Amino acid sequence: MTATDLTGVTVRLPPVLCELVSCERKIEASGHTVGDALHDLVRREPGLALHLFDDSGALRRLILCFCNRDNIREREDLDRVLRPGDEITIVNSVAGG
Repeated sequence: MTATDLTGVTVRLPPVLCELVSCERKIEASGHTVGDALHDLVRREPGLALHLFDDSGALRRLILCFCNRDNIREREDLDRVLRPGDEITIVNSVAGG
């Protein structure tokens, strides 16, 4: 992948993640796919890796990921190709009993 293949997108994070790593709620990231953009984000904010990805590199079970309005998590679609202006939203779901 070359620099011309990279697409700039906005990633929105939930407040709890921002507080853990002292980052902004909206961060610009680059990548050809959703997965690329998330890994670019983690490269710049390494503390997010533990909260977003499990040991196998998959999104953690309680992390929801949307690209624009599409739930990427439901389709495990981290290979979705991004276009300029796309927005990725990370939501941490709550579980308990």
